[in-house]
Formats: sequence, structure tokens, C-alpha cells
Amino acid sequence: MIRELRIYWRLRPIIKQAKELSNMKLSINVVIQLLALVAQAINATQDLLPPKGKFWAMVVLSAVQGISAVLAHFANPDGTPATEPYAKK
Repeated sequence: MIRELRIYWRLRPIIKQAKELSNMKLSINVVIQLLALVAQAINATQDLLPPKGKFWAMVVLSAVQGISAVLAHFANPDGTPATEPYAKK
């Protein structure tokens, strides 16, 4: 138990940074989603990668889109956490 507390105490600054990064603005989410969509379309239509590489590119791009969507889900359009009320300025 003491060991886990020491690990948590050392990782606390990194956890705090990750929470700050997770406050994703709407514009950042839109850019990430559009770039990943274009990359998915290029991956599907062009033969730039071998078949196995195309599959893994699809998996990685889908994961990036999923992570982006989840982070955006928990944030208001201005980047504040979704737990706070959003007031359009």
C-alpha cells in the first residue's frame, strides 16, 4: 500500500498535466477528426501501404478518432470541463 502511494505521489504532476490536456476545445477536436477522416479515405482508396499495413493504419486512425471523441465528450466547446455549465460568450 505504501509503495502504491509513493508511485501515485510521484505521478501526481503527470496526472495533473493529463487532466489539463483533456480539456479539448471544439476546434481542436474538429481538426483532429477531419485529418483522421482524410487519412482514412486515403488509406482506403490508395495503395500506399501493403494490406497488413492498411489494416493497422485503419486501427490506429480509428483509435485516434475514438480517443479524441471521448476527450471532447467530457469538455464544453470552450475547453472547460463538462461538469461546469457552458455559457456562450
